[in-house]
Amino acid sequence: MKKITGAAIFTATMFFSFNSAFAGNEGLPADQVISAIQAAVAANPGNIHEAEVEREQGKLIVEVKIIDANGKKIKVKIDPAKNAVIPNK
Repeated sequence: MKKITGAAIFTATMFFSFNSAFAGNEGLPADQVISAIQAAVAANPGNIHEAEVEREQGKLIVEVKIIDANGKKIKVKIDPAKNAVIPNK
């Protein structure tokens, strides 16, 4: 019985911790993320390896990692508000 109670408490703690971690964060609607991924692939054709929403300089961006036909990994940052590639600095 103690193992079940301990597991239940651990699960509940993890659930509330997980929800609290995302409670105040902003995100992007799925359609904006999908559009950003499409813009990234249009600019750099290839297979999607990873897509992530990040905050840079106070703005949300979508970072898309693409593997091109030659196997080269490319990181493309998209401004979802403009649906445009952010030039590398």
